[in-house]
Amino acid sequence: MTKLKELLIKKSLSQKELFTLIEQKCHVPIGYDRISKIVNGKITNYSLFTLLKFCVALNCSPNDLVDREEFMQEECK
Repeated sequence: MTKLKELLIKKSLSQKELFTLIEQKCHVPIGYDRISKIVNGKITNYSLFTLLKFCVALNCSPNDLVDREEFMQEECK
């Protein structure tokens, strides 16, 4: 389970509600299909702007959404 999905569950928010929050708070929204793929871990490499849009919508920091240990194990030596 992604940290984003865990945070949505903790905040009792659906992906549709996340989409709406981003649409309300950001000039350029993220497509619902893309949000779904990121939430479910199908897309793991997305832009910093996308990450920050999630943070603005959810009132959190990137550390709340990115698993550093998992990244280190998968991407670094």
